[in-house]
Amino acid sequence: MTLAATRQSNDVAVPAVLLAVVAWGLGSLMVRGMSVDGTTVALYRMWLGTPVMFVAARVWGQPMTLSILKSCVVPGVFFGLSMMFGFQAARTTSIANATLISHLTPALMVLGLGRLLGERTELRRLPFAFVSLFGLVLVVLVGSNSDGASLKGDLFALVNVACWTVYFIILKRTRDAGIDGWTFLSGVFLVGSIVITPWCLVASDDLTSVNAKDYLLLTGMILGPGLVGHGLVTWASRHLAATVTSLLTLLGPVVSVVGAWLIYDQSLGWNKIVGAVLVLGGLAGTVWGRSRAEALEAP
Repeated sequence: MTLAATRQSNDVAVPAVLLAVVAWGLGSLMVRGMSVDGTTVALYRMWLGTPVMFVAARVWGQPMTLSILKSCVVPGVFFGLSMMFGFQAARTTSIANATLISHLTPALMVLGLGRLLGERTELRRLPFAFVSLFGLVLVVLVGSNSDGASLKGDLFALVNVACWTVYFIILKRTRDAGIDGWTFLSGVFLVGSIVITPWCLVASDDLTSVNAKDYLLLTGMILGPGLVGHGLVTWASRHLAATVTSLLTLLGPVVSVVGAWLIYDQSLGWNKIVGAVLVLGGLAGTVWGRSRAEALEAP
């Protein structure tokens, strides 16, 4: 890739991740509109999404090889486990707790895990990162109903964020090693589908109850959060520091909260409005003024 092409890719990486995160935020609204439970949604989304990812890899990426598929096994396992424990957490603890804990990856990256990727958090960015995290707390926790919270469910959520963080770190390393993003993603979806299937078959009791509306929403999830969301984040991970990418994902809960207010008439209190402003402001400060040297880290 030429220097000019590299710079152009770096310039669009942040908008690409933001678009992906918006797609992820809309995904939770689609799940809300379905008539079946989360385990059924997970099973259908993964297995229907896998061939779509392979087609995307065929069109935009590189052919799958045995070597690439082997490199997808470990991240695919963590990807599948993250989904499995995430849905389990949503069933056994409060939504507020599950949502807050599942978005701890940016904090873990800022507070030290980024060093595993050779990234150092610039001190000038720390205040903006904490502003975004505080805003997220306001959005999903303050004023929310915590009934139904349980230690068991919170532990599921912690396992979820641990698995996702491991996957996220491996994703960054794999992309930095030069493996095509679409090909990698198709392999991860395949492995993740295999991992999640036994749990979904055991836990779900409405696998045959998917109706026409559900299939329409599943299609939206596959094309939106799946193809656009995971596709763009996987691509952008080659051009952005993992810490920056993870912080940008904090926009997702804000999109979900505002969408729930518009579509499902859920309350939008002062805490959510102020929290959304803080998240957006913190994100702007975090990615503002990135040095050209950092932007050109990736070859």
